[in-house]
Amino acid sequence: MQKYIVSVSKKNNSVWKSYFYILNDDGSWSFQSKRINPLLIWYYKLKKYHRKKGVCPSCSRVFLTLTNWHDKNAECPYCLDEYDDYDD
Repeated sequence: MQKYIVSVSKKNNSVWKSYFYILNDDGSWSFQSKRINPLLIWYYKLKKYHRKKGVCPSCSRVFLTLTNWHDKNAECPYCLDEYDDYDD
């Protein structure tokens, strides 16, 4: 099960929450929130992902990807599927 944190914010009464997407076993995505310890705020902020639009230089298609500060690898999902077909 993969977890992609998209936001960390303070609610009323000094309650901090993290908002994230979880990839379920059946392949569907669900959006959830969880109360977090104030000491772990910076940890969750560093793990936070951003939605970015990218344009593939080879096929010129626009795609949406999730990136964070240390993983800026944006590979085209359309081109990757085509290369997988040729490997068979």
